Amino acid sequence: MKTIISFTLVALVAVCSGQTANYCDSSLCPPKTTHIACNGLKTIDTQVCGAGAFEVAMNSTNQELILHVHNQLRSKVATGQQANRAAAKFNQASRMGTLQWDAELASIAAANARRCVYGHDQCRNTAVYKMAGQNIAIKMYYGKTFTDNQLITGFINDWYNEAENATIAILAGYPKSYTGPAIGHFTQIVSDRTTKVGCAMVSFIRSPFTQKYFVCNYGFTNLQESPVYVSGTACSKCTSGCNSKYPGLCNVAENIKNGI
Repeated sequence: MKTIISFTLVALVAVCSGQTANYCDSSLCPPKTTHIACNGLKTIDTQVCGAGAFEVAMNSTNQELILHVHNQLRSKVATGQQANRAAAKFNQASRMGTLQWDAELASIAAANARRCVYGHDQCRNTAVYKMAGQNIAIKMYYGKTFTDNQLITGFINDWYNEAENATIAILAGYPKSYTGPAIGHFTQIVSDRTTKVGCAMVSFIRSPFTQKYFVCNYGFTNLQESPVYVSGTACSKCTSGCNSKYPGLCNVAENIKNGI
């Protein structure tokens, strides 16, 4: 029996204005969990975040950066160029799609980020993405400044660097019971079951530190006892052809279902 794993911590749910989609629909989430956007945050919680908090705009520049960094890293794995700490190279991926932006996943990621409380939410699923995954990161600093580009690139690369802890066996079948060093952010990035991502970032002050909290939601999460990606000659199973910009990935037109 396959089991979903989603790196879930305790979630805090705040009440604000409603939303078009009914994220309070109990069928979206596992039993006894609450969707982060059920009557969730449409604006920053200033009582928690502070008056100077603001949401970093996910404009086209930041969206393109997020996709570019993700897809460069996916390409590295798909073409068999990534090894772990023991210098064991991972297998190539036969049908890894090109990651694309999804506005709904981004809006739900924002509901988490606007709490200014670091932690995975209990549920972020949608009618389309019924097993959505999530990566989160936070940076605290004082007396320095960082550009959005530096922060976003750093966060995603930090997640990806968990590759050093992964093994060929883990990628062939995500472990049902795992107590080793972190791997879940990396496996989420290189999952071949998802082609969609949406992210949000909030800046706030916890004196004297500036904090940047970054949340990315993905179309599918890590699935226990299931391969992170199907190995084989890079792009060999892509039906739409290969991506010339990101070697080893399928073209953006590839119809990959975000699910089982």
